Amino acid sequence: MSDITEPAIARVDVVRETLHGITLEDPYRWMETEGEEFHHWLDGQARHAREHLDALPHRAGLLTRIRELGSALTRYFGLAMAADKVFALVREPDARVPVLTVTEADGASRVLFDPGVVPGDGPHPHHR
Repeated sequence: MSDITEPAIARVDVVRETLHGITLEDPYRWMETEGEEFHHWLDGQARHAREHLDALPHRAGLLTRIRELGSALTRYFGLAMAADKVFALVREPDARVPVLTVTEADGASRVLFDPGVVPGDGPHPHHR
């Protein structure tokens, strides 16, 4: 028999709304207020998921391998478009910090700012 708890069940409170002649039903609209009830439900979901994940027989080995593979990838985040350019923060696998890049419409990419080459003896004070 399993020691895993049942998942938290969310209250259903259907809100009907008619937009452009179409009636929509939203049973979980109450979650949008993010009150105490929502956070209690969310914590219960997290506990339930954690119990299942922790019980996986090969979890430790899988997690180690996922971290190995993840650290070998270039990561792109903070993407923003302006005109025909894409700006992104890019972190190469062995980089300590990401660099700001711009990619042109033709695919050409260049570094706009690399904090790793800024003179100084450590991280900026509010990044510690």
